Amino acid sequence: MKISLRTVLIALVVLVAAGGVISTVPSDQKSVGLQTEVLQRQCASGEGVSLVVDFGTSSGKNIAEFCVKNFKSTGWDLLSAAGLDAKGTSEYPTGFVCRLDNWPSEADQPCTKTPTSAQGTWAYFNSKSGAWQFSGQGASSRKPGCGEVDGWRFVEPGEVASQSEPRNKPAASACK
Repeated sequence: MKISLRTVLIALVVLVAAGGVISTVPSDQKSVGLQTEVLQRQCASGEGVSLVVDFGTSSGKNIAEFCVKNFKSTGWDLLSAAGLDAKGTSEYPTGFVCRLDNWPSEADQPCTKTPTSAQGTWAYFNSKSGAWQFSGQGASSRKPGCGEVDGWRFVEPGEVASQSEPRNKPAASACK
């Protein structure tokens, strides 16, 4: 079977056009027509993914709680979906949280290297059942689902990260 040059060129143009359309569609939840909605509390059953951020006792900041509806991405993206400014380190720009919403300050931690426990550091927790569990994976690779809670706690110098869960309890919720 002989294929004409014209058929090959038309097929090539169609493939290039299809690739251009596909590459302009964002890879997050908006690609399926859903827009995230953020509430200033943890989610009730069936609403979405909850986020709890505990800035620690020395920060003077209140614990922040969010419910992010229609969320389908990573734990790192959940921070920005909730409107928080997450900064990684120079070594791990999206793999290690060094600063959340300017805590700790840049003067205290420049985030050029991974902070030590003596400087204070952020710990990542998750919950599916209403109890915190120290996360076994990083926020940039974990994909929290509906009904789950991601939690962050700034661990003060002298505290143990895996034992310093957020002070607010995670809401136990379920999704269909």
